[in-house]
Amino acid sequence: MEEEEENVTPLHIPSNSFATSYASTWTIPESGLLTDEELELLKNVNCSYLSSGRAPTLLDLKKHAHSLTNLIRKLAPSTSGAAIGQNDRNAYNLGFWENDAFDWLNRLDVPYNNDDESHHVPLWAIANIVRTDSTDTGPEHHCPLTEVKDSGHWAKKGASRRPYQTHHALTMHANECLEILDHEYSSTGGLMSMLPTEKDHDTDQLRGARNSLLGQWLLHHQHLVARMHELEIDYANALDVLAGEAIVPNQILRRAGPDGKSKGREVAYPQDRYVLVNAGDDVTSFLHRKLDQAEAQVEQKAKAWKNAGVAGERMWMKKRGGEWYARGIIPVDVLTRFYRIAGKGQDSPLFVLPAIEQHPGVGHTRTIEKRPTVVSVVTPVFPKRVSEWEQKFQEKLARAKETEVINRRLERERIELDDVMAIQNAELRQNREDLAFYEANPTEGDAGNYQAMMKQLRVLKRKMKRLSTDLPVKYRYLLELNEELDEQPNKRPGKDSGQYLDEDLGEELDIGLSEM
Repeated sequence: MEEEEENVTPLHIPSNSFATSYASTWTIPESGLLTDEELELLKNVNCSYLSSGRAPTLLDLKKHAHSLTNLIRKLAPSTSGAAIGQNDRNAYNLGFWENDAFDWLNRLDVPYNNDDESHHVPLWAIANIVRTDSTDTGPEHHCPLTEVKDSGHWAKKGASRRPYQTHHALTMHANECLEILDHEYSSTGGLMSMLPTEKDHDTDQLRGARNSLLGQWLLHHQHLVARMHELEIDYANALDVLAGEAIVPNQILRRAGPDGKSKGREVAYPQDRYVLVNAGDDVTSFLHRKLDQAEAQVEQKAKAWKNAGVAGERMWMKKRGGEWYARGIIPVDVLTRFYRIAGKGQDSPLFVLPAIEQHPGVGHTRTIEKRPTVVSVVTPVFPKRVSEWEQKFQEKLARAKETEVINRRLERERIELDDVMAIQNAELRQNREDLAFYEANPTEGDAGNYQAMMKQLRVLKRKMKRLSTDLPVKYRYLLELNEELDEQPNKRPGKDSGQYLDEDLGEELDIGLSEM
């Protein structure tokens, strides 16, 4: 019994490390299509082409073999040609060299095997990273962190590796994780708010964040943003100082010569330490408007004091127009900013920028000083969970994909209907051509058959007349044809239809039916 069981031919090809078992009509021993030796040659035949639920054609199999052949040619370039089916390359035949890319074509009737080390190196670079594929959702890739058991002669026992860990897959995986985290922290400012604070109770967490790549990246980015904010303010202040040429005091212009080289005596000593900057016509006009407003108020008070007789006459002067005004100085208070060159100390001159709050040329600087570049804390809101957020967009995507599937199905149906209509139109056109031919060329056989049929109708007419008189009255209703004639009206096509009518016979039939 054991010997008989050992000699039994299996009904399938066993599975291997890359594919499941394979069984078909060809593997049944009773079919007689494959012998045991041929089944041994096909032990690596199974693949997705034979297990997808769709029967491949001979063209599909040839395309698959062609693609695999080109893949092997890329992995092991071959520079020689040979005839297929040769044993080995020697002086008498043209087989492929041993370990050549296509040496497996030398003996197609023998299972291929090779002990060369290069033939046993796992080719992880060509491993498929797509896990599932669907016409609705498209390809779904393996997680790049998925670990599989390492294979190959040099693999250590129990070792594992990540075959799907490509740079692109890791980048997309990291981007998806960061998007989820950014959404989770959207109520506090996104990813930048993940970092712990510098308070005492967050010291350990901040130390741990500094030891992680993401924490170092976020801290570095945070420091860069803060530094950029300070540099923007310094740059804006520098532009404000150098926006226009410094106004040289009028005293120096009067003391120096026209060429600016001749030296006179020293003027007011403190005047040399201050340089008025960015004080153009706009600032001068603004200051004069402020002084005019202040002077108008002073004039009202001075007039009131003069009318009250408490102001001396010497302080009053008369303008050319005849109006009197009180002499004096009109003060006004404006916020002024002072600059100094860094590192010079008291040796540096002081740059004076008047009316800093009202200066139209430094508005952008005031804005960036009051408003930080990056807002790390926003209005607190309760964020939606990621599942709800994903569901919101996945429903839209699902509806769009469902609509796309329906559109594709309708498109296929339309193409099929177009093909059916084309076939039917061709058949209708052929039938019309045949009908036109027969109408234009009636045969003698058709005319003879028609005449014979007319003779039979005449005989039947005479017999029906005799039956109408011989049959009892209760059976005569069987000879009434009015109802059948109403259901199937007698059409009498003309000569254009190619049919011939006997007018005399038609009249006789009408008379006979009316008598019955």
